[in-house]
Formats: sequence, structure tokens, C-alpha cells
Amino acid sequence: MKLFHASILAIALALGASASHACTPPPGAAAMEAELLGWINAQRKAKGLNSLTPSDALKKAARGHACDMADRGYFSHQRKGGPDLAARLRSNGYRYRAAAENIAKTGAPDPNRTAQIWRDSPDHWKNILNPKVTEIGVATASGGGRTYWVMNVGKRR
Repeated sequence: MKLFHASILAIALALGASASHACTPPPGAAAMEAELLGWINAQRKAKGLNSLTPSDALKKAARGHACDMADRGYFSHQRKGGPDLAARLRSNGYRYRAAAENIAKTGAPDPNRTAQIWRDSPDHWKNILNPKVTEIGVATASGGGRTYWVMNVGKRR
């Protein structure tokens, strides 16, 4: 009987270990995401561009990628063997004419630091000021002592 209980415990621990990779947004994530979105739209407005409208599908795709990076401890637009931006958007029901993604990794959950990283990067800045996009999703997640940020922008078909 002890062997049976030990086997059940081992199975339960193994199942628990694989299920323990849950996304952890940092405290105040919604407010920080809104702050970063506000900054992005202010930058666009200053350049004479339309504000981006929040999209649940783009936010869900951004959250999924931020969580994946935080849970797996990598920093890239695509993990090895993982879905690319197009696949992530499609899997979240977003059919698009144009799409782009910004990512950032910071020590502390700081939207101002993320904004500066993106402002200082020509490619990220180009995505923020892309006149072809109309919608946005911004998300953050924490893992391994780091905070991961993802901005997805797009224009629906």
C-alpha cells in the first residue's frame, strides 16, 4: 500500500510541476499596460497619427507571448520551435492586413523604462509610428526576476 501511495504522490508531483507554469502579471499590470498604451498614443498624436484602439485579440496574443517568455525564460519574438507573430495572431482570431510586434525585458516592472527602450530602438519606434496600423494590445508578465513586455499592433482585414 505504501508503494501505491508513493506512486500516486510521484504522479501528482509530476503533473503539478508541468502545470506550474502559470502566467504571473506583475502587481498593477493593468495600470502599467494602460500607462504604456497612453504613452504610445501620445507619441502617435504628436506625429499627427491616429490613436490606436485597444483590441482584445491583440492583447490576448501579447499576453500569451509575454507569459511564454516569462515562463520559459527566453527573450525573442519567437521561441525555438514556437509560433511566430502571424501564428499567434491567427490563433487569437486576429486576421490582419498589417501587423507588428515590440518586445522588451526589464528588471523591475516599469512602463517608463519600456517606453525608453522602444523609443531608443529605430525598429521599435517605427512600429509605434506605423501609419498602417489601427489597433493595439499591450501586455506584461513576470518571471525569473524579469518583466517581459509585448506590444502587438495591427490592422484588420
